[in-house]
Amino acid sequence: MKFNLNHWSVDLLGGCSGIAIALGLVRFDFGLIGSLMADAQWIDVEDIGKLAAINMLGYLAGCIQQAYIKNREVSIKYVRIAIITIIGSIILEGQLIHFASQSILRLLCGWGAAHVVSGIPTLALERVPEQWQRKATGLIMCGGGVGSLIGAVCIGLLAPRSAALAWNVLAVLTITLSLPILKLVTRKRVSQTADSKQASQPDQVREPEFGIKKRKQLISLIILGFALMQVGQVPTILYEPLVAVHKIGLNPVVSSNIDSLFGIGLIIGGLIPTVAPQQLTTRLFLPLISAVGLLGVVLFGLSNNIALLSTSVFLIGLWDMMTGTLTLDRLGQLCDEDRQRRAWSTATSVGALGFILFSSATAHLSNQNIDLILKLGIVAVAAQHILELAQYSLSSDEKDLEQK
Repeated sequence: MKFNLNHWSVDLLGGCSGIAIALGLVRFDFGLIGSLMADAQWIDVEDIGKLAAINMLGYLAGCIQQAYIKNREVSIKYVRIAIITIIGSIILEGQLIHFASQSILRLLCGWGAAHVVSGIPTLALERVPEQWQRKATGLIMCGGGVGSLIGAVCIGLLAPRSAALAWNVLAVLTITLSLPILKLVTRKRVSQTADSKQASQPDQVREPEFGIKKRKQLISLIILGFALMQVGQVPTILYEPLVAVHKIGLNPVVSSNIDSLFGIGLIIGGLIPTVAPQQLTTRLFLPLISAVGLLGVVLFGLSNNIALLSTSVFLIGLWDMMTGTLTLDRLGQLCDEDRQRRAWSTATSVGALGFILFSSATAHLSNQNIDLILKLGIVAVAAQHILELAQYSLSSDEKDLEQK
C-alpha cells in the first residue's frame, strides 16, 4: 500500500522534529556544551547558569509573543523565522567564544526555540482525529528526548572534549532535523475530515459545562504546576556534568553517557501517554508523574555514585517530558485549538520566567555550594506535586472530561 505523504501522521514527524530542536538540542544539551566551554576557558563555570538564564529570557520573549498571536498564518511565519534563527545562532556559537557574543546568540536561540515549542504542537495536531489526540501529543513531545539523546550521544562520540566541535555537531543535527519541519510549516490549511473536526470542536463541546471561574482556576493550577516543573529541572539540566565530574569523580565521557539517560527518559516519558489505558486519565496522570519527579530530584540530590546518579537522571527525564505532554493534552481538553496554543504559550512563558529567576539567582552557588541548588530544586518539585494534587482535587467532583 502506497504511503500517503499528506496523511496527518506525517505532520507528527514535523512536530516531533521541531520539539527535538527547540527542547532537546537548544536547551537540554546546553549543560553538556556549557561544561565543555568552561573546561576550554571560553567562559567561567558560573557563566553556565547565566547563559542559560539569558537563553530563557529570549525564550520568555518568544512565548509571550506567541501567546498574543491570534492569527494562524502569522504564528507559522514566526515559526519559519525561528528555525532559521536557531540554525544561524548555533553555527555562530561554535565560532564566537566570548561571553558577550555567546549571550546574544543564546538570547536569539531562546527566542527561536520559544516560537517552535509554542507554535509547532498545535499545528501538528491540527488534523489529528479526536481518539488519537493524547497519543499524538505524546509522540510530538517525545521529540525533546529524541533531540537530547541524539545530541548527547553524538557529542559523547564525536566531541567529548572539544566545545567548538560540539557546537558544530549540534549545528549539523539542527539542520538535519529542520527538514521535516519545512513540510509542516509550508502545508496549506485544508478542510478537516469528519474525525478531525471532532477534535477541533470548541471546548464547550469537548467538555461538560464548567463554571468560568472554576475553569480559570483549573487552568491556572495546571500552568503553575508546569512552571514549577521547569524550575525543578534546572539543577539536572545545567549541573549534571558538574555533579558527575566534580562531586562523584567521573570523567566527561561517562558524564555524557549518563546525560543520554535523560534523553531516554524524555523519549519514554513522551511515549507512555500513547500506550496508557484510557481509564488512566490525564488529570490523574499529572499528580502521579509529579511524584516520580519528586523521587528523581531527591535521588539526584543524594547521588554519590554512578548508579544513583543514572537512576535519578532517567527519572527526571521521564517526569520532565510526561509533565509537558500531559499539560499540553490537559489544556486541549479545556480549550479549543487557538486558546490551547495561547494557554500553552502562557505556561511556557511562566515556566521560562521561573527558569530564568532560579538559574540566575543560583548561578553564583555553582562553584561553592552546588548542594544548596539541588535542595532548592527539590523544594520546587514538592510544590509542583502539591499543585498537581490540587488540580486533580478541583476537577474530581466533575464528570471525567477526558474522551481519550
